Amino acid sequence: MQYLLLSAAGVLCLIAAGTGVADDATDPHGADAVKRFVGCPVYRDTDAGRKSGCWLVTDPEDGIEYDVTQGRIKPILGRRILVEGLVKSSGQELCGGTVLLPVNVSVLQEECPRYLIPAEGYPGRRFVLPARVMQPASVPRTLPPPPYGPREFVIEFELDSDFLVYQYAELILEDASLYIKASQPRNVTITGYAATDPIQVSGRSVHEIPAVAEARALMVAEALVRLGVPRDTLHLDWRAAPPDGFKPDSGLTQAARRRATISITP
Repeated sequence: MQYLLLSAAGVLCLIAAGTGVADDATDPHGADAVKRFVGCPVYRDTDAGRKSGCWLVTDPEDGIEYDVTQGRIKPILGRRILVEGLVKSSGQELCGGTVLLPVNVSVLQEECPRYLIPAEGYPGRRFVLPARVMQPASVPRTLPPPPYGPREFVIEFELDSDFLVYQYAELILEDASLYIKASQPRNVTITGYAATDPIQVSGRSVHEIPAVAEARALMVAEALVRLGVPRDTLHLDWRAAPPDGFKPDSGLTQAARRRATISITP
């Protein structure tokens, strides 16, 4: 496998010459100022310790380089990515690109050149252990105390994916399983959703097929069973899209439509 080590200026010239027109329109489902495009990721190899490197990608329409390091998943060198995010209004550019936060990254099947660039004076972000991480199975879990009312747990997915992201989905699933065990609910409904409405992004139509919704519901159900939830307490459903008026807290409405919910009624 070969990588190209270039200066940032060289990368910008190469990426800007790519094909496609970015769609920077307002999210059709209500979120404002959503930055959405397809681009080729670049890794900046900073020297601030482990995991301090940065992921950058340039919008082919405006030529602006964006920092997508804080996405739920990381890009893959040599594969184009779908970027959906909001421009962070302030903050130091530690990686050399405009920060998108929140930001959702989906790795596509399309290949593109692999670019590594040096630090060039940018410090990157020093790795900080998250406030909460998944503990080994040997660590005792504490059940949540009463009272127990209806609760809903939400897991979001990347485009065309039913993959449960490490240290993200696992934490939500564990919380849901503990709440189920503690509250002994009458009903647990797992509903998978898919973003089936086509949107135009960088000269291409992006949408999911309805079968992805079913796959997400099945994947979440299997994960709960492995965490000790009785299979016969789970009821599965899947739909092409969330209900009308759906607006997530992140503002990334289209990205958040790719989800599964765990609805618990004690």
